[in-house]
Amino acid sequence: MKKLEYLSELRENLEGKLPSEVINDILSDYEGFFVSGREDGKTDDEISTELGSPAFLAKSLFEVHKEAQAAPLDKHIANPGSRICAYLIDAVLAVFPAFVITCVLGSAMLSYLLFIFYPSPLVGASSYLGYAACSEFLETGTNSDMASISEDGMEVKFIRMDIKKPTTTSIAFAVLGLAFYFLYSLGATLVFKGQTIGKRLMHIKVRCSNTYPITKGRIFSRELLGKVILNSIPLVPLISIFTILFTKEHKALHDMLADTIVVEV
Repeated sequence: MKKLEYLSELRENLEGKLPSEVINDILSDYEGFFVSGREDGKTDDEISTELGSPAFLAKSLFEVHKEAQAAPLDKHIANPGSRICAYLIDAVLAVFPAFVITCVLGSAMLSYLLFIFYPSPLVGASSYLGYAACSEFLETGTNSDMASISEDGMEVKFIRMDIKKPTTTSIAFAVLGLAFYFLYSLGATLVFKGQTIGKRLMHIKVRCSNTYPITKGRIFSRELLGKVILNSIPLVPLISIFTILFTKEHKALHDMLADTIVVEV
């Protein structure tokens, strides 16, 4: 039996018995068996024979899932320390492109603001864009640019200030840095299926509250609606710190919004 035929029949036998996200996770695992088997020089027919019939395999998987559901659920919730370490790693990675860009533009200080305001990204972004759009350097004129007027024995000096307008290129790079800053967490969580690079290094992962693999819809709710939009409301990140520290499952507000948990891998 060929790989696509085997996986298709396995899906048919699992549909209606298990949640769709669990089925997709199972099919991804068994697709990996075919990939590794081919690398060992085996044919699809040999691999499918070793795995057994899709109907019998589906029945076995359903029984295992049923037993797991009946057993006490141990979610292995990640501790707040691991989450904080993962956050710091991800904050550095998210800000790094903006740091490089601001160094080229002439001031790395702005990237530190982005790092500080990473829990509330719209606040940091407003400062970032303001700098990129209007502050490419006030240049003080030379002595020839100075004028003086004597009035009632007082000399008033004026210094001409020239504003250097930002170029299209500098604005474009600034916007790219900002886009990465906003979308890093969302993109990484989609690519790594519930993990950012920081979470992978700390061996933690985002899952649904029932411990099922997180879906794309919940990833968007958590990472975009929750962490970018909701967290940009004043005091929301501070409240999330308290909920992470003092709630039973250490949920931030964006976890509550998307009905997710962060667990140990």
